[in-house]
Amino acid sequence: MLFLAGEKVKAEVLAVHENTMAAKSVEIVKASPDRVQGDNEKWANNGYVRLANYKYDKQLEFKKSRIEQLLKKNEMDDVTVNDVIPSPKKLTYRNELVLPVREINGQLEVGFYEPRTAKFIPLNSYLIANENVAQDILGVRDILRKLKVSAYNPETNTGFIRDIDVRRSHSNNGMIVTLVTHENDHYDLPEIVGLVTQTMHNINGIVLNYNPHKPTDVTDSEQIFGKSNIPIWGDDYVEDTINDMTFKVSPKSFFQANGSQLQTIMDLALNLADLHPDDKLIDAYCGVGTLGLLAAKDVASVRGIENAQVTIEDARANAKKNKIDNITFYNGSVEQILARFAKNGENADVIITAPPVKGLSQGFIDAAVEMKPRRIVYGSANPDTMVRDLKRFKNSGYTTSKLLPIDTSPQTPDLKCFCVLTPAK
Repeated sequence: MLFLAGEKVKAEVLAVHENTMAAKSVEIVKASPDRVQGDNEKWANNGYVRLANYKYDKQLEFKKSRIEQLLKKNEMDDVTVNDVIPSPKKLTYRNELVLPVREINGQLEVGFYEPRTAKFIPLNSYLIANENVAQDILGVRDILRKLKVSAYNPETNTGFIRDIDVRRSHSNNGMIVTLVTHENDHYDLPEIVGLVTQTMHNINGIVLNYNPHKPTDVTDSEQIFGKSNIPIWGDDYVEDTINDMTFKVSPKSFFQANGSQLQTIMDLALNLADLHPDDKLIDAYCGVGTLGLLAAKDVASVRGIENAQVTIEDARANAKKNKIDNITFYNGSVEQILARFAKNGENADVIITAPPVKGLSQGFIDAAVEMKPRRIVYGSANPDTMVRDLKRFKNSGYTTSKLLPIDTSPQTPDLKCFCVLTPAK
């Protein structure tokens, strides 16, 4: 059971640390007026959407307060935090679900791992997923059950199906299913494909992603996919449209799952960049090239850097499809490529970066500062690593005065946050 600020509870102490205590509530003595009862309470208690029992305006206040506390803890009280931009959709907003497949009590299940305990929790419905995405996840699960396909066991590194990924285009509703497997072939595959295509008519393609490696951490999303995507039926990508530009997105490639906030994110990032016609722009961790391609018409040149090969292939295809010829994409370690640019004396007027949740390395920060950009636009989905990196930038002579959070994940503690870093005066 989760409890909210201001509530009186009876709690079981789990652990005592030097400055903190870990506990779980076992009974609410006095409930908060901000608590949402009923089904939302159940959703919050299972841990998948941990803020679902909190009124939405209070969720936004909680997320803003969390960032402010992180800044204070890191002695950056001079940085202000804007109110969180709310999501137009509060429920059924996710256009992608990637869920692990496990066997529980002799039955194949899809679900999630609790972040703190790494305990697998089966799910049969999804409060935040698009209805068609949720329906197809469960449809694939039922087909796998019918065919008695073996679920993956991370302890023994055995079993066929590791994860199911269903991705939907926000703008044109196209959908693909990706089966993440422990083996690169299986006698059941033709029958799986046949049943999926016969029963799920909104699917445009099925892809197999082969990952034979045993995970070191079952909660780490970066360990889900293997290197290769193998098309086995129909399309192996979806397409989305932003500002009259079309973007191909393959399995493994990151693309904002909350489509109702996609335009807001793009507009905010580009406005913060304050681009000039003669600017040289670097888009580090460029993904499928979305921001760099949208910015290309407003600058002299763009260089996009991404470490995932399949993603950079999408980016190059998107440049070609949208007839953008002043952009070049580089595949490899983002830090090392940026460091090479800096070592060669190449400058950048603006750097845009939206790294994975682990944030930026010190090497990236050193290289970015060495290139002497007029502005660095930093977007993050992890306030902890973002604040850490802002402190490192400050020590290197680049500062920010304001953070601009966007709620990309209602009902959960997650959000996106942007800021602009400029040379300290």
